[in-house]
Amino acid sequence: IAGGSYEDGMNKAGAAPAAGAAPAAGGGGGGGYTLEEVAKHTTKSDCWVVVNGEVLDVTKFLSEHPGGELAILTFAGKDASEEFNMIHPPDVIPKYAPDAVIGIIGGGAAASGGGAAVALPPGMSAYTLADVAKHTTKSDCWVVVNGEVLDVTKFLSEHPGGELAILTFAGKDASEEFNMIHP
Repeated sequence: IAGGSYEDGMNKAGAAPAAGAAPAAGGGGGGGYTLEEVAKHTTKSDCWVVVNGEVLDVTKFLSEHPGGELAILTFAGKDASEEFNMIHPPDVIPKYAPDAVIGIIGGGAAASGGGAAVALPPGMSAYTLADVAKHTTKSDCWVVVNGEVLDVTKFLSEHPGGELAILTFAGKDASEEFNMIHP
């Protein structure tokens, strides 16, 4: 369904990242925001979410969201990809809120543990969750932990909790579970 107040004003130019926020870096080297940075923006007056590896400042969009503010605020400061993708078509952000995209997830401090940060190909500034999702086997296993993409393939056999503990999260963001177990 197109038209109406939902689309009015959605593509206004001039949206800028919040003051004090580091913009996504270009080049190869893991630039972008960390999930820790996103987690600092959890209020109605400063609301960020992650959707499919992109960081969105949805503060100005909250009052316009057809599903209500609470639907977004529930995921403020978090990765909302799974829930978002269940109910939205892939073109909804570019179509209705392109100015909300302020960067990508990538970079930040490496998580302690057995994985090595994955080097980026030249010209690429970060991996998306879709990129990570391609590495889900025992012979090619990547996970995201606290904003870092880790290749844990070689560490699987050494993991004290067993291979399955990691393989369960292969190709996914394992931050919440990792942080519960590894304080």
